[in-house]
Amino acid sequence: MPGDTAQHTATPSRAMAMSAALMAIFTTIFASNLPTPLYSVWQARWGFSSAALTGVFSIYVLGVVSTLLTLGALSDKLGRRQMMVPGLLFILAGGVAFLLADGIVGLGVARVLTGVGTGIVTGAASAALVELEPNGNWTRAATLSALFFTLGAFAGPTVSSLALRFGPGADIWPFFVVILLSAGSIMLMLTAPWPAGVGQRMEGFSLRAWRPTTVKVPRELLGAFIFCAAAICLAWSTGSLYASLGPSLARYLVGIDDRAIAGLFAAAWQLAAGMTQFACQRQPVNRLLIAGPSMLIFGLMAMAGAVLTSSPWLFALATLGTAVGAGCTGVVAVASISNVAPPGERGSIISAFYLMAYLTMATVVLSVGFVSDQLGFGTTVLGFTVLISIAAASLMAVAIHSKRAWIW
Repeated sequence: MPGDTAQHTATPSRAMAMSAALMAIFTTIFASNLPTPLYSVWQARWGFSSAALTGVFSIYVLGVVSTLLTLGALSDKLGRRQMMVPGLLFILAGGVAFLLADGIVGLGVARVLTGVGTGIVTGAASAALVELEPNGNWTRAATLSALFFTLGAFAGPTVSSLALRFGPGADIWPFFVVILLSAGSIMLMLTAPWPAGVGQRMEGFSLRAWRPTTVKVPRELLGAFIFCAAAICLAWSTGSLYASLGPSLARYLVGIDDRAIAGLFAAAWQLAAGMTQFACQRQPVNRLLIAGPSMLIFGLMAMAGAVLTSSPWLFALATLGTAVGAGCTGVVAVASISNVAPPGERGSIISAFYLMAYLTMATVVLSVGFVSDQLGFGTTVLGFTVLISIAAASLMAVAIHSKRAWIW
């Protein structure tokens, strides 16, 4: 199968560089998910609609997508670290913008800055981890990447939920945490020794002569890419619902009045998904391709039951089921795309992969927000559970009937 065949020896410099890349991922995703429990606070304070709320959440994707489309392949030429440091500076600027925001426009600016930083860091850090992993263990590298993604997504809403519970300034001091984490990540990235020949600037490359190019996937890898992209889109679809509207779903459809507890459901989803990804590291891909979509369907049915009966217990079961299902499916997607992407095009291919995931996030959130205003929140969530269940069953059917090496 395509991929790196060179064997690397574990060294302190390699371990430090991997730590810097993992810290960059954690900080970026922490900052991206921190505002989740705070949207309802801002909505009540400034009086914007549900559609506007989902718009503020989704405008973040504009920053991510525009960056992936233009800068996704740049780390293959400029160097992994040389891309991650500017990306972290955008994350820091986003934290400052949230502190200064005094309305929905300010929130939008902060989200765009965070999105640009996420787009820059995501592809470069994921590619760097695969190249830094000793002995070419791309499965472990992909799992570590997915785990730190999810830990950041868990820690962000947890911090802001606790801020809501324990005192004033709930929409202020959490963003100082973002600023401190970003500054610390930049310092670690700049001071960590980087192994020679790994993720370095391409010889003869001139940034002055470089022009933005769109991300692309080689024709011979298109089949594998489509399958992996479909899997990550399925995994992220439910996660995006929890990240944007999970607290609102818990409060208005399930009957959980406490804003802090409602926000923790989004954090719990991310933690369960992350732990599942770590536990699935050594499981056969064909087993995960059955278990993941099956658990996702089970969780979605529990979510439908929770909405129909206003049951917090069913909603907790739905949170666990959809998280486990998404975690299993996400491991398959990330590990497979990391394996098939050749080193010289890895940054571009992984950027295209995450581009599909973020577009799915925006589409799901904006659609749910728009349709909710037309048909009602409860009806929309029930429709969501049906559509995503059909998508999960379809992916499983394709996997069962395909004998492609990149699946099995």
